[in-house]
Amino acid sequence: MFRHLIAVLAFVSMMPFARAWDPLGHMLAMKIACGELTPKARAELDAAVARFNAKENPDAPYDAVTAGCWMDDVRGRTKEFNEWHYVDLPFTREGTPIPEGTREKPDVIWALGRCEGIVKGVVDEPGIDRDEAMVMLLHLVGDIHQPLHATERSDSGGNRLPIANLKDVEADLLFSKGGNLHFFWDSAYRREFQGGEAAVSYFAPLFPRLTPVTGHREARATVDREAAKIRKKYPPESFGDVRGGDPAAWALESHALGYDLAYGKLPDGKPVVLGQSYVDAARTCAEKRIALAGYRIAALLNRFLDPSGK
Repeated sequence: MFRHLIAVLAFVSMMPFARAWDPLGHMLAMKIACGELTPKARAELDAAVARFNAKENPDAPYDAVTAGCWMDDVRGRTKEFNEWHYVDLPFTREGTPIPEGTREKPDVIWALGRCEGIVKGVVDEPGIDRDEAMVMLLHLVGDIHQPLHATERSDSGGNRLPIANLKDVEADLLFSKGGNLHFFWDSAYRREFQGGEAAVSYFAPLFPRLTPVTGHREARATVDREAAKIRKKYPPESFGDVRGGDPAAWALESHALGYDLAYGKLPDGKPVVLGQSYVDAARTCAEKRIALAGYRIAALLNRFLDPSGK
């Protein structure tokens, strides 16, 4: 019991302020993506992650599924990348036109373009090699599909909007009176309404942030099971051609969902109390976004790593 308490306290002390999808969410997207890779692309991805581990994580290596969590795992020591996880499109129906060419301020759209250029060998970014850029891509494609990472309503994407009826271990530990809207959407894909609370249908393992891969590994059986369920509900063909689009278009998709659903369907009152209809709609939306993120990650990797498609 004492050792578990120490682990919980370490987990809380190392918790980043914001993230897009929690670790399970990123792993779900990557599990779905790995199922869509060609054999050559999968082999190339595994080799890239192995080289990345040899350089960055020799004692606690990631695999193709858990590597999608890396950018959040190291946010405490990679603050220069904090703005790479989101884009501030304001709370209007149309958002803001996304300018062509180089963006003045780094954001997730800019970052995805930058990482793609490094992977292709046409961009040189000091300190980021091709393998690290590929690991970043795995995470950032997931990030851009979370609606509150592309929608801003003067509350840091929901981080400053309290929710009174969130219920799970993390919310209890991190917040004295419920969590916030962004925290809810990070795990909306596994939220369900229970007894007046926005609870979770399955839990993520608690782990010290200093050893994140340990927790990710403990979650693999859960991730495998739940990814199969999501893929069955939302197969690739349900989204049309997942090979098309670009980060700017993906951000506008997420913004529309942030405007119409994540913010637009909120009940009145502060702190906000989420009802069953909101929780159910958010879960459906989040499951679809995670599935689509996985298919788009696979499409990118197949294009980069196996251009012949064999």
